[in-house]
Amino acid sequence: AILIVVGDFEQAALDQMIDKHFGKIPKPDGTIPRVTAVEPERTKEVRHALTAPNVPLPAVAITYLAPKGNSPDVAPLQVASAIMSGGESSRLYQELVYNQQLAQQVQFSTDIRADRGLLNFIAILGSDKKPEDGEKALLAELKKIQTTPVTPKELAKAKNQLITNAISSRETVDGKADAIGFALMWSGNAKAVNTSIAELQAVTAQDVQRVMRKYFTETNRVVIYYTNEKENGK
Repeated sequence: AILIVVGDFEQAALDQMIDKHFGKIPKPDGTIPRVTAVEPERTKEVRHALTAPNVPLPAVAITYLAPKGNSPDVAPLQVASAIMSGGESSRLYQELVYNQQLAQQVQFSTDIRADRGLLNFIAILGSDKKPEDGEKALLAELKKIQTTPVTPKELAKAKNQLITNAISSRETVDGKADAIGFALMWSGNAKAVNTSIAELQAVTAQDVQRVMRKYFTETNRVVIYYTNEKENGK
């Protein structure tokens, strides 16, 4: 267990409170069991077609395994996420919602964990659209960012968005504590909280293209269609 304390406090008083509330907890005599299971590599594409009785709109999700939280590839993936779905001016929103009028909502998110997380494309489609249409459009946008470097304007905008959010989130004591906690979980080093913004600033267009090619492969892909069961004859 890790205790994180942020705020205006006297160290001596804090030490007394820690001794009072935690000092009596006995240290285990034996070895603490650890989780040793590791997320296996994906070796082939997997597809699922799921239905439910009250699905208002069809949807499609395409997921890929993400790297561990201490990977140097995390920062480029976060920048890529901001470029792809960071607001209404992002690539996915502009193409799938505005231009093609295919989706009502669309996003690309990075679910980063201490172990392997997930990289998710999700599109909630129009009532008259098919999951196959959503998958095709999402993969087309993925191919664009894999084959052509993002523009300097897109890169600068994404970095500014991410860095502004990171700085503003640390203006509260809870935000500071969360940032320190994530640094500990992802890298095992609380001081990593002081380098995360610099890592975002250092991301290049080539870094973005490299990670999008590295992790977004056919063998690392799970495709999920989600529709109303009535549309499937059930």
